[in-house]
Amino acid sequence: MNQQAHIVAENKEGVFTLTFNRVDKKNAITAEMYQLLADGMMQANQDESVKIIKIVGSENAFCAGNDLVDFLENPPNESDSPVWQFLAALCDSEKPIIAGVNGPAVGIGTTLLLHCDLVVASSTAIFAMPFVSLGLCPEAASSLLLPQQVGLKKASEWLLLGSRFDAQQANEAGLINYAVDTPEDVDAMLDKWCQQLCKLPAESISVTRKFLRSQDLSAVKNRMQEEGDEFKRLLKSDAAQSAFQAFLKRS
Repeated sequence: MNQQAHIVAENKEGVFTLTFNRVDKKNAITAEMYQLLADGMMQANQDESVKIIKIVGSENAFCAGNDLVDFLENPPNESDSPVWQFLAALCDSEKPIIAGVNGPAVGIGTTLLLHCDLVVASSTAIFAMPFVSLGLCPEAASSLLLPQQVGLKKASEWLLLGSRFDAQQANEAGLINYAVDTPEDVDAMLDKWCQQLCKLPAESISVTRKFLRSQDLSAVKNRMQEEGDEFKRLLKSDAAQSAFQAFLKRS
């Protein structure tokens, strides 16, 4: 385990934990971090000792989305760019994924949760998907999965307007399983889930999870590809470039 890495991967007692570890930047993701996440997901799925994948951030931030400076320097123009590798790994995971959210969960910090099986968030959590305001479109098949999970009207509000919402709203809409009070409560719920899942037969979990997701798997992959193509095209647009520069000037 490399504590200096911006993504910390740890395999302990059947739980493979991926931790966002760039607290000074509210865990904004760089291309290097996407690669570490993709590699970690692949490692976890290939390791027979792993029963659960857990994704967490710090007490103050889950993930503030893309680091825009790094994003502009390393745009994901190729199909094998680290961001697309990570999204594919999320979609293809054969192991259950759980997540705990505190503080900002922006862009990919929210959309990755659509691929998780169980999610808990504290009262400090703030979710937002500001793709349109940045001149972009949704990713991670969120234009498909979000309406399925929270309904079309709420998905339209969150994706078109980029409206912020809290853990209670996320829970009421069905994006997460539980809204709890504190980061400590998040940790306690994650520990409870890990203990429960680790006691259950791994094959039964895998088969059940496959049935839960099999109906939409091909549609999710297709939508992820379609969104990715449009995302890459829009990324080069004047609207996106202007939005990025305006954002960076405010930062």
